[in-house]
Amino acid sequence: MTTPAPPVSRTLMAAVIIMGVMIVLGVAGLIGVIAHRALSGDSIGHHSASAPMIAPKSSPQRGVVYHGTGHIIAQSVRPDGSIVLLIGNPDGEQVVVWNPDTGLVTAQFALSPQ
Repeated sequence: MTTPAPPVSRTLMAAVIIMGVMIVLGVAGLIGVIAHRALSGDSIGHHSASAPMIAPKSSPQRGVVYHGTGHIIAQSVRPDGSIVLLIGNPDGEQVVVWNPDTGLVTAQFALSPQ
């Protein structure tokens, strides 16, 4: 004796098909985003867009971060709370270590182009 298969709800079948299509579209979208980021050169922590910098007015008690115009290439926060900036300009690059709590430049290094 064979028993007949239980009836399948059309609503349940439609939900399963819709979820399957959504999973396939999500995976395709994720692969597309990863491929786009890999081909465009973007990676985590590095952005192709740069923020313009303008020379700040210097005051006797505060350090001057940068003279002239340029753009920030990279930035990092140190464990002591200071910020390290790599600034690019036509004359070369400059590394600046700045403490935002005191507003003073801790260190400043000029990198010449080769």
